[in-house]
Formats: sequence, structure tokens, C-alpha cells
Amino acid sequence: MSEKQRVLAANEAFYSAFRNADFEAMEALWSRNRKVSVYHPNWPGIADRDAVMESWYRILISGDPPQVRAHAPTVVMTGRTALVICQEDLESTRLIATNVFVLEDGEWRMTNHQASRLPAQPEQTNRTRRARRRSD
Repeated sequence: MSEKQRVLAANEAFYSAFRNADFEAMEALWSRNRKVSVYHPNWPGIADRDAVMESWYRILISGDPPQVRAHAPTVVMTGRTALVICQEDLESTRLIATNVFVLEDGEWRMTNHQASRLPAQPEQTNRTRRARRRSD
């Protein structure tokens, strides 16, 4: 398996832990040796591993975790660091996410997850109307 494939597998493991409300799997994915942070939609940024893990506990165990699906991942690798930029479908909301991984003890582990809403797609009729105006 190539390093890019391993990063994509780690990214999918993150979303699987999220969907399955598997706190132990989520906790195992995050770096123990590097600074970590998370930016959940509509939450303030959280830094410090204990606080990041507490946020995931609140979402996965104490809350009602949403069924998030990631798609269209793009991997950017620079040595021992990899970024995965992907879209998330979160029930009826589409988000853009950036997940940062570092190679730690032979495994790709997360150091950052950031997700925020994408703007709503304009209606097709609006696009068609604008196209007609340009051609007039």
C-alpha cells in the first residue's frame, strides 16, 4: 500500500469512528506526540489533546453523533505530514473539511480536523438566468 493510500485509509478510519460513535477508535487516531486541534462547525477552536478528546467524547458518547460521509478526498503530502481535503455530507448539510495527519510511530495520526459549511449551491434557474443575461 502506498503512503497516499495509507493516508486515505486513516482518513476513512476517522469517518468510520465518527459514524459508528466509536470513541476508542477515534482516540487511537489522534497524535499523542504532537500538538492537536479541532474546529468543529459552530464551535470555537479547541487545542490541547485532552480538550480535543473531550470534544469527541461529547459528540460521540454524550451526544447524538451525525451520520457524516466524506467524499472527493484530495491528498497533499509533504514528507511526514499529509493533508486530506474533502467534502462532508452531514445529513442535509454539505461541509468542507481539512484533516491533517503526521507519520507517528509508523502510523498516520491526526493533528487537526477542521470542518465548516460550504455556501449553498445557487438554484439552476439562477445560473441559467445569469447565463442568458451575459449572452444578450
